[in-house]
Amino acid sequence: MLTEPERFSQVRWLHVLVCVLAILGGGALIGFGLVGGDSPDRLWAAVAGAFMLLLAITLMTLMTLVVKIEWTTARQLNELRHLKESIQKQVAALDSISENTRITDAAKSLAHRGDQVEIMRRAIREDVSKGRWEAGLALIKEIEERLGYAEEAQELLTELNAAQRKAIESQLSKAIEAIEAHFQEHNWELAASEIDRIMKALPGDEKVASLVDRMEALKTQHKQELKRAWDEAVRRSDTDLAIDILRELDQYLSSAEAAELQNSARNVFKEKLLQLGVQFRFAVTERRWHDALTAGLELVQGFPNARMANEVREALDTLRERARDEAGGQPASTSQS
Repeated sequence: MLTEPERFSQVRWLHVLVCVLAILGGGALIGFGLVGGDSPDRLWAAVAGAFMLLLAITLMTLMTLVVKIEWTTARQLNELRHLKESIQKQVAALDSISENTRITDAAKSLAHRGDQVEIMRRAIREDVSKGRWEAGLALIKEIEERLGYAEEAQELLTELNAAQRKAIESQLSKAIEAIEAHFQEHNWELAASEIDRIMKALPGDEKVASLVDRMEALKTQHKQELKRAWDEAVRRSDTDLAIDILRELDQYLSSAEAAELQNSARNVFKEKLLQLGVQFRFAVTERRWHDALTAGLELVQGFPNARMANEVREALDTLRERARDEAGGQPASTSQS
């Protein structure tokens, strides 16, 4: 760095020379003005000399200030230049440190990648064991995309898919068992509802699709069994069994099939009505009021539009009273029958 005396030496010497000459000239003029005798110009010579002295002093002062200012500015500029160079060196050093840090982080990532894969593998298998398929798939995708283990991800995906299929098969087997139980109980409506639910969950599954055909076959088989049982009950004049069978068979019959059974069904109900009427009359005759009330109620409920039902309905209050007396051990009055 240049020092102050070394800068602008020629200009400084020229400035000193001019100032010295001005001081000397001004002193000479002042001296002439003081001792010039009676010359009329001595006053002006003194004034000019004083002006030259003042100018020389002013120039010396200004020159000193200008040199000081310029030197200070140059020094500050030089310091700024050195500061810039220092900052550039530090930036380069920081870039190197940053690059080394990235390399270190990458090295650490590579060193711990195997541990990360093992941790994620355990997490995936835990998700699989608990049936959290979406969470397991997300971790498998992360292993493939973020860690770059495509082969490992494919193996885990195969394992997850196999476990998922196994879980679905297990659930499907349980659902089919429940549906088979509905088949055995002839609860076709509930069985159809379960089949529909499974078909929505597993569209296109062959096992589920076969359940529909199986249900229709079993319904047809059960209908045929009921029709054979009906024919047998009618043949044996077992009206109670025939009516029970007919009530169950009614839900399976088409309009044409119902028309075919209409005559035999009418005969069965007519026979049942006659049986109830006979039972009612014998019970009343033998004063078995509880049995009479039971037969009468069954007749009224089973055949509400029959003429006999109207007659029995009028006597129900009396029968109830006598049945209460009979249950309490009180003899019934014959005048009330």
